[in-house]
Amino acid sequence: MMNEKEALNLLSKYNSGTATATEIKLLESWYSAEILKQNLTETEEDFSHLKEEIWAGTLQRANLAAQEDPVSEKTPVRSIKRWYQWTAAAAVLIIGSVYLVNRQQTAENSLTKTLEIANHITAGKNKATLTLANGHQIILSDDVKGKLAEEAGVIITKTNSGELIYTVISKPGNENPSGSGYNTISTAAGENYQVVLPDGSKIKLNAASSLKYPASFAFKKERRVELIGEAYFEVAKDKHHPFKVKTSTQEVEVLGTHFNISSYADHAITHTTLLEGSVKVSSLGYAGKKERAAHTILLKPGEQAIQKANTITMVPADIEQVTAWTEGWFYFKSTKLQDVLSEAAKWYDLEIVYRGTVPTDRFTGKIPKTASLGKFIKLLQLSDIKFSIEGRKMIIN
Repeated sequence: MMNEKEALNLLSKYNSGTATATEIKLLESWYSAEILKQNLTETEEDFSHLKEEIWAGTLQRANLAAQEDPVSEKTPVRSIKRWYQWTAAAAVLIIGSVYLVNRQQTAENSLTKTLEIANHITAGKNKATLTLANGHQIILSDDVKGKLAEEAGVIITKTNSGELIYTVISKPGNENPSGSGYNTISTAAGENYQVVLPDGSKIKLNAASSLKYPASFAFKKERRVELIGEAYFEVAKDKHHPFKVKTSTQEVEVLGTHFNISSYADHAITHTTLLEGSVKVSSLGYAGKKERAAHTILLKPGEQAIQKANTITMVPADIEQVTAWTEGWFYFKSTKLQDVLSEAAKWYDLEIVYRGTVPTDRFTGKIPKTASLGKFIKLLQLSDIKFSIEGRKMIIN
């Protein structure tokens, strides 16, 4: 254990901001040990003399009162011992208080700086990139409106409300039995978008997602699309042409219904939630190189399929929480920190870095997706999680 001189030296380094992390821990350990060594069980009368004794001792040490009020031989030994104990205790408490206040101020200053940076990181936007079958790309932003392209007898337009609409042109010669290839609409981190397909189906795409679909469903036996990420579907009814959604792990088949699929590449689990109608969910396995349905279940409204690897289980769904993103909300219910930050990363275009053990905290709350990152992380302040922001990188300590 260090002596008084070493402790004072460390305290000086701490107050000057030059102490290392190891030295700070050593100072904390010494402070705790000193507190435990103090005899704090004196009588109430001892407390009444504490202020006077500390003041007298301070003057004496400064050579300001030693000659005027010397300690006589008649002074009880217990009084001198008690004075020493209480002066030592007070010194430790003062040192500790200064240390803790300085440390708190440092933490508060760090948090203030973090929030200043976070408040300048704005929420995501209604934006996407449309890649046509011929490879031509169109940036879909609020500034782009009206007719965007025409291909395979389909006109692609963007409405004032921000929807992308495919309209079939009813003219002779538009028939194209072989199809015209596929279009892809994709969102980056911090973007979402809604598209209305040629069959009238509405699909809202969440951040960091993509949807691949035919430019026209004409002359196709089924309406098949491919999803990466998360999307909410309102499928137009057509009993003669089943609508199928394929992800990297499963296929969902419907005739006409409302459902949500979350199937991000960085998540090991795919969630398919049914709001109305019925769907068949099949996990995709492979026999050799041939794709096959390894496991299939039927969902009813209010149910959710959870797929991990090739196994699918069914649970009751929290519809409000699942669809909150489509209405412009983050909605957490006892959600793990990693999942909370995963949503933040996609919407605010962040890189999340964990240093040390990942905290096990869970969060409950509802936050508008229009909020800045600064307002979002106020939720994290409810816990003891330490974090900082460097550019677009959020570091969790």
